[in-house]
Amino acid sequence: MKICFIGNCGHTGQALKYLKTREDAELCGMAPWSADEGMTKSCDPAIPFYSDCIQMLDQVCPDLAVVSPVFGLTGQAILACAKRGINVFAEKPIASSLAELETVREAVRTSGIKFCAMHYLRYAPAFYHGARMVKDGEIGELRMITAQKSYKYGTRPAWYGNRTLYGGTIPWVGIHAIDWVYHFAGKRFLSVSAQSFGRDPELAALCRFEMENGLMASVNIDYYRPDTAPTHDDDRIRCVGTDGILEVRDGKILLMNQKGCFEMTPGEAPELLEEFLDGREVLGAEEIFYLTRVALCACDAADRGTTMK
Repeated sequence: MKICFIGNCGHTGQALKYLKTREDAELCGMAPWSADEGMTKSCDPAIPFYSDCIQMLDQVCPDLAVVSPVFGLTGQAILACAKRGINVFAEKPIASSLAELETVREAVRTSGIKFCAMHYLRYAPAFYHGARMVKDGEIGELRMITAQKSYKYGTRPAWYGNRTLYGGTIPWVGIHAIDWVYHFAGKRFLSVSAQSFGRDPELAALCRFEMENGLMASVNIDYYRPDTAPTHDDDRIRCVGTDGILEVRDGKILLMNQKGCFEMTPGEAPELLEEFLDGREVLGAEEIFYLTRVALCACDAADRGTTMK
């Protein structure tokens, strides 16, 4: 299985770490999608470097492309792969506008390629097993969900200050929390209102969702985690049900229900790229298109100061 890498701006390292464990994976090339990445060599010396991405795709003819360019250009790279019939494992969000999303969706469907996106945090063990517990009825019927993504800003590339290249904090960071809400709830989103603070990039955002069955949900995102904090991120979700409350934070699941109060640190969860390559579609293309649409609608709602259906 010949594999090429387009860009190295997101979770490429996580994909590469897994691919190195597969005997059937032949790592054939790495190239930037655009000059904005400033890439002059491969992130791994064993992977051949190409300065021209299209040349790499046409010469190598890979079976799979791991797509992770400057975030706002991901859709362009996916379209180039679909045109050539190359399967794709792409960074999220997979498009930077609703119009581009429809173009990407149509290209993936008509080309027949296998397609998945890097919604890795759904499979962080505490979130993965916490969602299963909620679905198994441990807290009864869901009434409210709140999710959080808080990061240190630290040192970021200059293109974070260019919305066209960056794409927005809600689609880049917030989509993880939106994914959690959707996965835990098993309900569709009906509308979103949102606010954001700062520009190029937005440093904080708050999204309020109306969901099926009257379920209330919110997502808060920020880059204000101080440098003195013990970890780079603070990821959380809190699910309120008719029979109890379940929280995920600090890699642990905290459960309070009619049986008592429990704290647990779960074990392993599926490896997303392994599931994709081995044909066990735990995250299908249509679900990815849907989550991307919700994130882009939330970004538009914040930009316009309105509610998006």
